[in-house]
Amino acid sequence: MPHFEDGRVTTTGRVLDLLRTRGTLSRVELAGRTGLTAAAITHVVRRLIDDGLVHEVGRVPRQGRGQPRRLLELAPDSWYAVGVQVDRTTSTIVVLDFAGERVAEAGLRGSGGAGPEATLAVLADHVADLLRASGVPRERVLGAGLVTHGPQDQERGVLLTAQPEPEWLEFPLTGTLSERLGLPVLLENDATAAAFGEQWAGEVPTDTFGLIYMASGIGGGVIVDGESYRGRASNAVEIGHVALSGGSTVCVCGNRGCAQAEAGPRTVVEQVLADGALAERLGVKGEADGTIADFERIARAWHRGDRGAAELLERSARWIGQAAVTLVNLFDLDTVVLSGPAFVTAGPLYREHVAAELERRALSRALRRPEVRVSTNVITAAAVGGALHVLRTIPIETRSDTPVSAPTHEGAS
Repeated sequence: MPHFEDGRVTTTGRVLDLLRTRGTLSRVELAGRTGLTAAAITHVVRRLIDDGLVHEVGRVPRQGRGQPRRLLELAPDSWYAVGVQVDRTTSTIVVLDFAGERVAEAGLRGSGGAGPEATLAVLADHVADLLRASGVPRERVLGAGLVTHGPQDQERGVLLTAQPEPEWLEFPLTGTLSERLGLPVLLENDATAAAFGEQWAGEVPTDTFGLIYMASGIGGGVIVDGESYRGRASNAVEIGHVALSGGSTVCVCGNRGCAQAEAGPRTVVEQVLADGALAERLGVKGEADGTIADFERIARAWHRGDRGAAELLERSARWIGQAAVTLVNLFDLDTVVLSGPAFVTAGPLYREHVAAELERRALSRALRRPEVRVSTNVITAAAVGGALHVLRTIPIETRSDTPVSAPTHEGAS
């Protein structure tokens, strides 16, 4: 059941996307939302029912004469998918059922100073433990979505950067994890995955929006008409490496003034460490693998009213606001979502300052006041998006793969 065939979404994929995002629909509603004929929908639904992927759950009475409409929904236990988000400082694993509902999740330490081989071994063990504890049969798992920072070569399943350590550059991530899990593995960008997850599981009231993802670094994603904007090689919207006006700090990418260098969590932590008294007061330790933990200490201090912590976070937030202006102006957006573990406590502060920058400088402000939201799933959105990518992409053997030329995923990502 491939969702895509030669770049085209299949009829089956469109039906499954709609049922996954809408919950229950009748055949008539499916025909209306896809633009397909009633006969085509009947054919696809019959095959999906025969394959155990969809079942009827009730009927809705029709006004006037005629038979009641039969409601359809996905069989949640027919298949499962795993999402694995890994960062230097934090990692998250989620298991979703076929309907996209969360079955299990776990949070653990990030890769730290460990190399990719050791990191993937730990992640594979945790995935196996989570599947076993949740009672999910391994043979019913479609695959795993491995979510990391970019840039990436998704076809080869490797990172095109020497971050967080040189040995990560072009290490066969998906091949190694696939061998350890005994499952297919797809590589996905963390910000793009978070945008997937936010659209699917969040409360964004539009199918076109931008997302800024902040963990140990900063990334960006854009959803346009329900589909992720990927660019030529799925490395689009690297908002963390947009040069900011007035910025001068040297970035890991070799440029100066990048959003990540001026505003990222590591920069904020280093600014605290430069003031010994402030670092001691906030309990900031400065360990390379503890950046998010230190950043969270700073955020909690701000929340308690510490002015020194507030000043540093506000400066970072204004830089992020400048990056958000670039994002909004480039893609003609009126909604930006903030996601990632750095926003657990500091989300409201960043939302306020990013919104203020957009209201002052975004071109779209003349038509509509730009809206900034903090993700409803700041920690897990990227892992959820990785699992959803698997559900939409990895083939299932069925007989109902009639391709259609135009994707119309209402609410799908």
